[in-house]
Amino acid sequence: MRLARNRVTASALGALGVILWATETVLVTFTVGIPPLQTVAISFVFAAAMSPLLWLVTRSNPLVAFRQPPRVWFLTVFALAGYHSCIYYATQKAPPAAAALLQGTTPLMIVVGSAFLPGERLRWWHLVGVGLGLMGVVTLVETGGHSSASTDGPFYLALIGAAAALWGLYSVMTRLLPEVPSSTLGVFYGASAIVSLLAHVTLETWVQPNTDEWIAMAALGCLPMGLAIYFWDHGLKHGDIQALGAFSFVEPFIGALLVALFTWTALDLSLFWSGVLVVGGAAMASASLWRRPEVLPLDPLRKQ
Repeated sequence: MRLARNRVTASALGALGVILWATETVLVTFTVGIPPLQTVAISFVFAAAMSPLLWLVTRSNPLVAFRQPPRVWFLTVFALAGYHSCIYYATQKAPPAAAALLQGTTPLMIVVGSAFLPGERLRWWHLVGVGLGLMGVVTLVETGGHSSASTDGPFYLALIGAAAALWGLYSVMTRLLPEVPSSTLGVFYGASAIVSLLAHVTLETWVQPNTDEWIAMAALGCLPMGLAIYFWDHGLKHGDIQALGAFSFVEPFIGALLVALFTWTALDLSLFWSGVLVVGGAAMASASLWRRPEVLPLDPLRKQ
């Protein structure tokens, strides 16, 4: 019973991480004047700077990160820096509807990919939940997206598709690393900041941020690129990965809602129906969290 409670708690933390991720959509709108790699680098600096407070609260030892094998460093830093760099770079120029739909394939990859993990099984309610969530994303982008005039649209869409696949793969592989504590992420944030900064110096020109842009990047580092990934990592390793994968469909809906609220965009009925579908899908996919564990009957021939 205690393990079941811990699993629910871990899944709830992972779901909170998804909700925090949704703030990324609106925060990025305040950094459009800053080169993408510079935004990623600065945001990860703030994420790393915030981490000691989390280590203090959880009484964690961040030095454990330096005892991890190279494959863990490569997987984590490559996923963190690569995913955010591709997303921030491509979403500024890709067709919005297609971009949102491609990002919405990440939960699908997580749910299906997790079925091949040890001890996991793909159940019918996971598939129904994923289907409802995908329908919700389609409903959202059908009325909210417009085509991009950029002739390089396919290239940027390919970048987003690669980023979605990378994050889906990283999320599934993280499940195989339960011995790596989530507290190590603070060190990996610092490494990701260095990698992103080197890429920025090589490929971009520094733009001096104004006060609003500094605040937005600090918020990005502390919320969607900081706490959210901590919670997500813990949920993946100790919670229901398939339920969390399906719950991820909630993120674009909440993101669209926040953008509408903070940019005074008119709310329409499609946002409501999108919410009904993604929340319903998340609830369906998380059914296994509330099922009673099977109790095997006692063998009457077994010696007492």
